[in-house]
Amino acid sequence: MKAVRKLSFWNKPGRCLRFMKEIFIYRQLEQIEFKHFFYPKLKHTDGKTLIVTEFVSDSGSLPVDRKFYDSAIKAILELNTCDFPFYQIGGPGWVWERINRWKFSRSTKTLRHLFESFFIARSMSFQVFVKILFFWARSFGSSSRLKKPLLVHRDIFHANILRPDSKRTFFIDFEKMGMEKRWVFADALKVILAGQSLSSKKQGGAADGFEFFAHLDPALLKTYWDELLLKRPEIDPDPDNFNLQLKFCILGWILSKLAKGKVSPATKRELTLFIEKIILGPDSQLEKWLNESPEIDSLE
Repeated sequence: MKAVRKLSFWNKPGRCLRFMKEIFIYRQLEQIEFKHFFYPKLKHTDGKTLIVTEFVSDSGSLPVDRKFYDSAIKAILELNTCDFPFYQIGGPGWVWERINRWKFSRSTKTLRHLFESFFIARSMSFQVFVKILFFWARSFGSSSRLKKPLLVHRDIFHANILRPDSKRTFFIDFEKMGMEKRWVFADALKVILAGQSLSSKKQGGAADGFEFFAHLDPALLKTYWDELLLKRPEIDPDPDNFNLQLKFCILGWILSKLAKGKVSPATKRELTLFIEKIILGPDSQLEKWLNESPEIDSLE
């Protein structure tokens, strides 16, 4: 079976440009041999508005357990650290990145959501807005640039993860994929959020991702971090950098929720308080919160 997606350039030019990027990404992924990262193989494309891929079924009966998280983290780690062939200044991949940088890169997306949260959604006070802005600037300046940028998916959520069996986890939808020079947990955190949304959906609960605050497994993130350091030794291994990376990526996720303005007043207060105490507070507060969080296994 095959999956077919087609768009009209004249009706949605912006969407079609991203679609062309996805075709480009597929063609680049085909040049890499993966052991853990699975994705639907590209069968046919016209290079502009048509993609035909192999069909991958999704088994809704599989539990969201340790096997799922281990396989998903291994897959994302392999994707993040692969030698992606297109990245060179002036090359096609470089052009795609510049076109999409303001919309998709972690640094600019977090900044954009901060301004949207304050000026449009009115989700925080001026004092909190200023503190976050200073934290963003300080983090951006102190984070180490990667000599070999990570290839990140950027759009991991439950609908973009397929599990035909217990041994393989497939990822789909690559239109937002790109290179990340700073924030190493961009995809790893999304895997955890996506897994918890999957679990909530199967249990008949809400899949908004807020259960993240009760089920973040620091051991899983540490495993990803340790393996990443082996593959990208230029990353600063200092615990302070680990905390900074994690804080920034969590902040980005929270601001994306606040920017939409669809959260309840109680949740808005909870998220804002979390930013003030954990993100803007000392690292000891983050470490205390991580150590008190239940294991992901509690979802089983």
